[in-house]
Amino acid sequence: MKPGILKRDLWPIGLLIGTMLPLVFFIVLYIADFTLYSYYYAHITDQFHQLYLLSLAANLFPIRHYLVKLRFEKTGMGILLVTIAAVISYFYMYYKP
Repeated sequence: MKPGILKRDLWPIGLLIGTMLPLVFFIVLYIADFTLYSYYYAHITDQFHQLYLLSLAANLFPIRHYLVKLRFEKTGMGILLVTIAAVISYFYMYYKP
């Protein structure tokens, strides 16, 4: 029996997980922020683009799962690569000294 698609040690799997999980978490945060604002006139963060940075925290759990528990280095490093690239792009776009 073949293992599931998420139980393979492949770079593309890590890149896909590292991209899709923060996207889903961003949508959840956006809906929560919209709901919070519609009821209490308050936001989760001061500025909207900070939700992008906050959504990258969702990658911490699969990074630990793939690198420590399963010891799938390629998949874990793929997730880590996407996370680091997203953080660098965030600070390049929004950090103005």
